[in-house]
Amino acid sequence: MAMIASYLIFAMLLGIKPYDRLAWALENSVPLVEGLAFIIYYRWKKVELTRLTYWLIFGHLIIQCIGGHYTYEKVPLFDWLRDYFGWARNHYDRLAHIALGFCLYIPLREIFLRRTPLNASRAWAGFFTLVTIMAIAGMWEVWEWLVAANAQSDLGNSYLGAQGDPWDAQKDIVLAPIGAVAALFLLTGWHNAALEREKLIPAMSET
Repeated sequence: MAMIASYLIFAMLLGIKPYDRLAWALENSVPLVEGLAFIIYYRWKKVELTRLTYWLIFGHLIIQCIGGHYTYEKVPLFDWLRDYFGWARNHYDRLAHIALGFCLYIPLREIFLRRTPLNASRAWAGFFTLVTIMAIAGMWEVWEWLVAANAQSDLGNSYLGAQGDPWDAQKDIVLAPIGAVAALFLLTGWHNAALEREKLIPAMSET
């Protein structure tokens, strides 16, 4: 509840004078659905997830709030990094797509391990989590294309955030599973320990 309250306060503050009001509304539509999905899942299934999962969801929502306020191609810190390192573009959008994989890998893995027949194999649960992340990354790009194709040109370009890169969508699709693989190596042990400690899955010796 503290995380939900913190997110709502942060989102409202960043809703004050965003760079573009319509772009802000579009950018926050997806995180709003994401947050509601996990709240509904918790209330409907009566399943409390691990704290690690909640922290990762919270982090992902915050990253998207910042992108929605400035638009992903105009986040000031990454403008400074672009100028300092001589990058050709603002890379906050790239960070957001890496975060898609990194922040959602553990939440999806937990659902697979606890609520599907994949609980019999952690390896298969990890594999299907990676595949799901790749599918989400692809659907995200399709959604961006549909919005850009049907919105006013300025709004569409702002939402798409390609910044002149013709291969932007393909690169973004690749970055999400890279983030997921990073989470796999960095967080799986921590996640297993949390699940076993709370007796949510059998201990490793029992699987």
